[in-house]
Amino acid sequence: MKILLINSADIKGGAAKVGYHLGQGLRDRAHEVTYLVGKKFSEEEWIQAIPKRSPGKTKKLSQRVIHRLGVNNLGLTHGFPFQLTQSFIEQFDLIHIHDLPGFNLVGFPWLTRLKPTVWTLHTLNPFTGNCLYPYDCDRWQSSCGQCPQFGQWPLTWLHRDASGLNLFAKRWIYRLSDLQIICVSEWLSIQAKQSILQQSSIQTILNPVDTNLYRPLPDQAELRKKLKIPQQAHILLFSVASKTIDTRKGLDIILEALPKLETANLFLIPLGITDQSDEIEAKLAPYNHLPFQSVADPHELNQLLNVADLIWHPSRADTSSLVILEAFAAAVPAIAAQVGGVTEIVTHGETGYLISPNDPDTLAQQTDDFFALPLEKRLKMKEAARDRAETRFSLERFLDEHESLYQQILSKN
Repeated sequence: MKILLINSADIKGGAAKVGYHLGQGLRDRAHEVTYLVGKKFSEEEWIQAIPKRSPGKTKKLSQRVIHRLGVNNLGLTHGFPFQLTQSFIEQFDLIHIHDLPGFNLVGFPWLTRLKPTVWTLHTLNPFTGNCLYPYDCDRWQSSCGQCPQFGQWPLTWLHRDASGLNLFAKRWIYRLSDLQIICVSEWLSIQAKQSILQQSSIQTILNPVDTNLYRPLPDQAELRKKLKIPQQAHILLFSVASKTIDTRKGLDIILEALPKLETANLFLIPLGITDQSDEIEAKLAPYNHLPFQSVADPHELNQLLNVADLIWHPSRADTSSLVILEAFAAAVPAIAAQVGGVTEIVTHGETGYLISPNDPDTLAQQTDDFFALPLEKRLKMKEAARDRAETRFSLERFLDEHESLYQQILSKN
């Protein structure tokens, strides 16, 4: 098969990692894959950055108008996918889109008429008026409007709440399009089937983890020595959003839970934040810890996971969680908030623990309980986490399900 993959980035970010695994895996299975991305960070030749055009005066004016109207979510000023020629598209058997890379949604009807088109959803934004995660709001099921997140990050840049208009426009665009929808969790599929995408064919293909890349390493004591971590330390790893203003991953919950812990000899490995403040450093100061860092190299991340005893993931909303999958592959159990697709990854009491969202007290108590377990039980939980990654979230299963879906689609066309 000749497949055109489209994504917002090639290797940085959750959706980018999933798209890269898919493209590389299909290439390994002798399929021809071209990967178009909004931002290219790798040097691989089969991945191409979408050319960016300098905006002329007319486009700049239209951008200001659309910004004022608040309908940015439709991507109306973007030239992509219209900058692709019909002859370029027709060389492929199938188009597969992940995160939209500056994508004009009006292009969907045109694109889907030319070639079978698959769209993998990683957030709820494709069927909401503006937001990525609606939390407790269910207006996206009908009409949106009066958005409770308007004016809050990441929607602080909006001049006007046009969520109702955005949703109305998306509904008509999708009705004119023939889209095959993939969701990264059963939970997300349930949401999509209640949304403006409900007339589309929707199926679940769970995110994968490369269990050859993320795996238990033989000499973890040597790794601790290399990182200057005491051998007897109880090590917690947590990964939060890159900006402190983004509270979805629960940094505030983590900082509130830490002083409640009674476990001795704690050592922290914090990942994610790139704009760390003095206030955050002051709250981490009582604990031995590595500095906050953003780790792009998977081999380096695997080493950090291998020295950890436990990963914290008190996220307020998630459709899935690659960091938990990567931790499981490295045989690290997780304590995670019971939200979205996370409940399909963590099995309570077997591969870790599920807690209520926004609950620093239970996060701390469950952590103390984990470290109080006999070593034999903790090792059993580590083995169960690794087994879960290998059997339920393997890369081979992920590729098999995509190939099967592609063949079904092409047989109908």
